[in-house]
Amino acid sequence: MSSGILGAIKKKLPSRNVALFWGGVFGVVGFYKYNKNESEKRLSYYCKRAENVAQQASGALDTVRKVQVYIAVPMGELGTRKARMHWERYILPVFVAGALDYELTLVNDIETKDNGEEAVVRGGVHSRVAEEIKERRRKRLEEEPDNEELRLWRQAIEERKRDNEVREYKNLMGREPEEAHFGLWKPEPYPGVMDVVAIGRETWVEVVNGISEGATGSLDYTMPALVPLDTEERENKALKISTETRAQGTESEVQVTDTASTTEQAVAAPEEPKDAAHTINYDRFDDRKDSSLPDLPAAAYISHFNLTGWGSVPHKIWNFFHDQQNVDKYASQALQVVFESTKRAARGMQEIVDMGKAEEELPSWEGEHLDVVVDRRVADALMVYETQSDSAPFKDEQEKGQSEDREAGN
Repeated sequence: MSSGILGAIKKKLPSRNVALFWGGVFGVVGFYKYNKNESEKRLSYYCKRAENVAQQASGALDTVRKVQVYIAVPMGELGTRKARMHWERYILPVFVAGALDYELTLVNDIETKDNGEEAVVRGGVHSRVAEEIKERRRKRLEEEPDNEELRLWRQAIEERKRDNEVREYKNLMGREPEEAHFGLWKPEPYPGVMDVVAIGRETWVEVVNGISEGATGSLDYTMPALVPLDTEERENKALKISTETRAQGTESEVQVTDTASTTEQAVAAPEEPKDAAHTINYDRFDDRKDSSLPDLPAAAYISHFNLTGWGSVPHKIWNFFHDQQNVDKYASQALQVVFESTKRAARGMQEIVDMGKAEEELPSWEGEHLDVVVDRRVADALMVYETQSDSAPFKDEQEKGQSEDREAGN
């Protein structure tokens, strides 16, 4: 009787191969779900620590702290998609939990070579950071009582920028903008110096180089050119009158007819003389250029180890099932930016040069190297965030014990 029952049960059991297959499937899925839950727990832990900043009382007239986040194209990529995903997955939730306001700038400058290949153009972050600091220096000069000439030039610059905005809007929408549109386009300027967050080694090098150039470079400014209107381009197309002769009939009876037709062709219209680009000489008003530095933004580096190519497939598989280690690495760095108390003076030029240098060893860099070119005075005055170690407050007891063990081991 018992043998009959065991035989019936044995017939219901799957075969060895089927059991191995489904066991492997459920094992992989279970391991992934466990990793996902652990990653969410770790991210929630860092967000709860950041919430302590958001819950601090502030006055009615206090300005919300704000940072400028720059993302350049990672090495081995032709766009900022992966870097943007990195930002949204590990960094943005911590900033939101800490009520840290930000401006995100994605710099994705691509050029097409003669052979049709696309290549990334570096330097976009550099120029933006440098121009931001130079603009503050120019406005400081304009506020001095003896520099009435510069204030007049500022009015001309603002009028030209406004004219270009109107022309760009008209080219896009086909009509003149209303006055209310200008108020919607431009947010209120931040009353102070926004600290700069660089995601990835590529962005970090451009940020610190831009800070150095903005603090020590020339302030001369070239008046922007006037944006051409689409209607002006169409008016430059002339109507060309073409005449042709047609012969009809036989040789003894030929009728010649001249026909004129108007065809719209783009002919080279005589170019109107253009105003030469005018450069406003701010440097001759800057007596403190070599003696003092302007207020510099503090810089924060958040790493981004971008994995590309077939050689990084094993590492990608490992990260797929162990994402909690990435959360600990990147979210903790974002937490240091939320807590302004982690800001400190840079430990000399060497720290600035070595920041994020480990990323250059990735296969995506293909042996390339980015040079940090920073003035010695800027290196001595630059403030950085301590993002390479978790020095932010509100750790739990377990985290404190692990940190103490790591410090004792070092």
